[in-house]
Amino acid sequence: MPNFKKLAKPYYENAILALQELVRKESVYDPQTIGPNAPYGKGVKSALDYLAKLGKDYGFKVDQCQGYATEISFGDNANGPLIGIYAHSDVVPVSGKWDNPPFAANIIGEGKNRKMIGRGTSDDKGPLIASLFALKMLKDNGLITNFRVRLVAGGDEERGSSCLEHYFHKLKKPDSDYGFTPDADFPLIYAEKGIHHALASAKLDLSPVIAMNGGTVSNAVCDKLLVTLPFDQKFVDQFKQDKIEGDISVCDKIMIVSFKGKTSHGSTPQLGKNAALFAFGYLGKFYKIEALSKIADALSDPFGASFGGNEASKELGKSTFNYGVIGYDSKQNLTLTIDYRYGESAHPEAALEKLSQATGLSVKVESVAPILLFDKKSPLVSTLMKSYRRMTMRLFDKPMAIGGGTYAKEAKNCVAYGSAFPKHPGDIHSPNEYIYIDDFLAQIAIYADAIYSLGNLKK
Repeated sequence: MPNFKKLAKPYYENAILALQELVRKESVYDPQTIGPNAPYGKGVKSALDYLAKLGKDYGFKVDQCQGYATEISFGDNANGPLIGIYAHSDVVPVSGKWDNPPFAANIIGEGKNRKMIGRGTSDDKGPLIASLFALKMLKDNGLITNFRVRLVAGGDEERGSSCLEHYFHKLKKPDSDYGFTPDADFPLIYAEKGIHHALASAKLDLSPVIAMNGGTVSNAVCDKLLVTLPFDQKFVDQFKQDKIEGDISVCDKIMIVSFKGKTSHGSTPQLGKNAALFAFGYLGKFYKIEALSKIADALSDPFGASFGGNEASKELGKSTFNYGVIGYDSKQNLTLTIDYRYGESAHPEAALEKLSQATGLSVKVESVAPILLFDKKSPLVSTLMKSYRRMTMRLFDKPMAIGGGTYAKEAKNCVAYGSAFPKHPGDIHSPNEYIYIDDFLAQIAIYADAIYSLGNLKK
């Protein structure tokens, strides 16, 4: 077996520079700049174009896939297995208070504490660049011989993975024999919860509320809700007296109240504080708006116990419910996005019906991602675990089940593999997202070992 740790060291400096350059691309979905070969807007296109340039510069074959993804590939031995790595270049919008500019890719700290700050450093640009340099190292050292490999960087993972839908079903790209997505946690994810994305809505008179707007994406906890109301000095005084986290701005006879919470990933809503649900409860109590109080009470528990939707399964644990994007308009239409995640023994339709009954909201399912469950003894899982243990010497870390949904559900014969190490979460989807430099560099050797090892399995 080649010494991948030693082979990786000459690539460290360029890998860090490449990651900084990629993080500086503001690759957030932008419908205003959609155009030819830019189905997700100019920011995502800029990131995918940069990756294509790196791939060509490094001697790989590159296919830009009509702007939906950038495919970087190497190897022509059709008798060997096809290895796929699926990462993404798009990022969630910036929210919350950052101590460093979110797209500056600043490096702070010293030694083991040195880290790069920026949106996408951990999710998923860091592991994407680590995978690219793992491929470059293998190619440069003549280690891609009896197999083929492709790195696919998608442009729409954060909004539902339409990029891989296009890649596999419109462009008819072949499935990999073995694959992984470096977009979760080490050592490996063998099971992922099912996900229902739904929209809850109702036409409600919430007077005196004029409008509400909050949240950025459905798979992140709403960390800020703006509520437009007629100016009310009594409310202003009570808001200040209660020391509510937020602020009030007044313009003539109108006031805009900002309720602030704490964001977290949609798979772990219990780690955040939903600004919208807090606001519903506060406004409902102050103005005696029964409908808002009812919704706030019914949705108060992120595991669904408050409306009877709580379930737990053996492999995947408790169901979770996140309410990410909230709106209320001049026509009295209230909408909430639902990100509902559940295990193998849950009853999704029954749970959402209970939510509907408890809130009085109509619930429409918009997309479904099925449960993913791999045999821990399968060649794919066992080979990747061996690579992880060989490169880290963490011999007792075990594969995990998670609530997050990854590209592993979009690509066959694929599991999530890294990139976050235990106790180094990276604060994805949150302010001050980061990646430790030592972790990022260690990923290069791990992914090189994994790709090489999978390439030497039988088809």
